[in-house]
Amino acid sequence: MNKPRLRHLWPTAATMALIANPALAQDLSPIQSMLETVEAALTGPIGIAVATLAVIGTGFMCMMGRLNWGWFASVIIGIVLIFSAGTIVDGFT
Repeated sequence: MNKPRLRHLWPTAATMALIANPALAQDLSPIQSMLETVEAALTGPIGIAVATLAVIGTGFMCMMGRLNWGWFASVIIGIVLIFSAGTIVDGFT
């Protein structure tokens, strides 16, 4: 009994599907450019300066006899991870 009613709805549904505009995806380029700027800052000259200061700080601590070798190892491993992060992530993709 419902089949005759559905028969009249198919042309209407087809017409609505043909005249509908596709939904446009949101533009995320501002977020992407901000994240690329942060990445460039951390692996560029700013990151190099911060890493240099960290190594200088550990040098002063070693010179004063107050160097904790665990902290020194974590500084060095952190520097290695920061500057090789792009290569590591490229390896996953």
